[in-house]
Amino acid sequence: MNKGIKLSVKKKITSETKKGFSYDYEIKLNGQKVGRGIHSLNLKMDAPAKPVLTIECVPDEIDLDVETMIDLLLQK
Repeated sequence: MNKGIKLSVKKKITSETKKGFSYDYEIKLNGQKVGRGIHSLNLKMDAPAKPVLTIECVPDEIDLDVETMIDLLLQK
């Protein structure tokens, strides 16, 4: 059974100076930290539709099964 996707975004202070604070964000999908290679996250929350999350990233490696890719392309 599919439990769905859980997005968690938490703001944390990374340093403090006389001029103020520096912040970073911890982003997790289903409890797994999303980190390096992410260029943008876009969360669209138009009522009454369900939220849509778009992640733009550049992977360091791509592990691709050609037969599976062909099957996925043929399904469209």
